[in-house]
Amino acid sequence: MKRLIALLVVCLAIGAAIAVGVRAEAPVAAPQEIALPAPVTKGTMSLEEALSRRRSVRGFEAKPITQQQLGQLLWAAQGITDPATGHRAAPSAMARYPLTVYVCTADGVFTYQPQGHKLIRVTEQDHRAEVTQSARGGQAAPVSFVFTGDPSKFGSRFPERASAFVYLEVGHAAENLALEATALGLATVTQGGLDTAAAAKALNLPEGTLVVYTMPVGYPAKPS
Repeated sequence: MKRLIALLVVCLAIGAAIAVGVRAEAPVAAPQEIALPAPVTKGTMSLEEALSRRRSVRGFEAKPITQQQLGQLLWAAQGITDPATGHRAAPSAMARYPLTVYVCTADGVFTYQPQGHKLIRVTEQDHRAEVTQSARGGQAAPVSFVFTGDPSKFGSRFPERASAFVYLEVGHAAENLALEATALGLATVTQGGLDTAAAAKALNLPEGTLVVYTMPVGYPAKPS
């Protein structure tokens, strides 16, 4: 009996040692910042050809776009083209740059930060469906860009024009993105008929933020 008890004690001690030595691996947290590949400044399609080929497309394949393509699109929209001055690809009234571009993917929602050419994670949740629904008839795509602006960036100067400046700048940036998408063999459409409250809620936008455009981007769907 004593031998049996001693054997049980030894077994329990060995089991405890094994339990202490084996630790459950902690889940790997998703990166909060993602550095994007450097933009290409010499492409294979001329500006004139991109202008002639650009069309509004509302049907997309499920095939995802690459990180290089994603970075190139964001650089075209809001990327820094003059590091010495911080000037960007799209013009901005008084160089105030009031825009924030949200990027909605299967891996979550991000904002684009021109300084450093990177993505900043907002959430790991996929909100593409809500963004698509807010566009009233929009089509699902591998990635959706949401153009937002903060009129307060203009301060007390031209307060009556602040919102107009935001809308104008979104137009500049969106056209750049559309032309870049065309040059990359991708497709998009600008969607301004939005339920802006629904889009703002889906992305948890700060109060006072203007939601101007959504732009789904992907490979054009093949004709059925």
